[in-house]
Amino acid sequence: MSLRCWTTTREPEPGFVEAWSVRLARAPHANFSLDPRYLRWEAEQGRGAIAGLVDEGGTGGAFVLRETARGFVSGWPWRWQAVVEDPSRSGPSGLSADECAWLLDRARRAVPGRDVRWYAPSPPVRWAPGFLAGSTVLYAVAREDDELVAGMNSTKRRMIRRAQKAGYTVREAHGEPDYRAFSALQHETKRRHGLEVTAVPEGDPGEGRHWREWELPWMWLLVAECEGRVECGLGDGLCDGGQLEARAGASSNRARQEGAFALLSYEEARRARDRGYRWINLGGASQFKVEFAGTLGSRVAVHSWLAGPARRVLDRHGEATWH
Repeated sequence: MSLRCWTTTREPEPGFVEAWSVRLARAPHANFSLDPRYLRWEAEQGRGAIAGLVDEGGTGGAFVLRETARGFVSGWPWRWQAVVEDPSRSGPSGLSADECAWLLDRARRAVPGRDVRWYAPSPPVRWAPGFLAGSTVLYAVAREDDELVAGMNSTKRRMIRRAQKAGYTVREAHGEPDYRAFSALQHETKRRHGLEVTAVPEGDPGEGRHWREWELPWMWLLVAECEGRVECGLGDGLCDGGQLEARAGASSNRARQEGAFALLSYEEARRARDRGYRWINLGGASQFKVEFAGTLGSRVAVHSWLAGPARRVLDRHGEATWH
């Protein structure tokens, strides 16, 4: 068994990033959160991680452990940070339960004596207590336009026609005006949902920060406009050779009423397909996402596996039982 690790707050050993990038390119379920550029960026913001390459018995895997005050975390309740190298994999999750357990066991070796919270698309095995943490929808977009439309719920098809009739068009966002317009829509959407928001910075927030996050190379923002005004936006995380990851979405009240977000989501699917993507992880399983993906969507349950030192095994079982 070979385990090579890169602590992202330091320079990697020679050849590691190249080997990591080759592995991701051969893992069709890789996502932007494994991109070495993203990992370096996060480390520069004070959010370090450990990237691990595992080779054993002819199988190659990769994982990321993000360091927190309480231990290490891999993934989120809607996105996992572990893959197996196998270009032929075509299912929605890309990992079996045995592979999740194998990679977690190797990840534990990278951080001995530390707690590990491991989000994976499979229920935990017996030796790792855990709980259902969330779910997401994997949307199969490698289809012709008419198949994408036919797969979705009929109400979403009507919303698309309504937005087209109202004169909405979709395009890629470019430059400060588009990014600021989307940021304002995000604030409006949060206020509409009763969430606390901070003021939009008047000046330049700095490279990659706030509305400038869409300048980062792994980010992709689409906007829908009507009568020259941006009314709706949808942002994703890019990963060449992997899958597209939904990151952010926001609409004006007008766009909501006129079905613009459905049109935007349809264009996202079409354009993702044209860029070579087979799957979009919609980042959750809301009613809109389930109905929009329709028959082309696979709902995937995401579980939190809890691992770490033997002295804390009762604490982990207690947390799993509480959940």
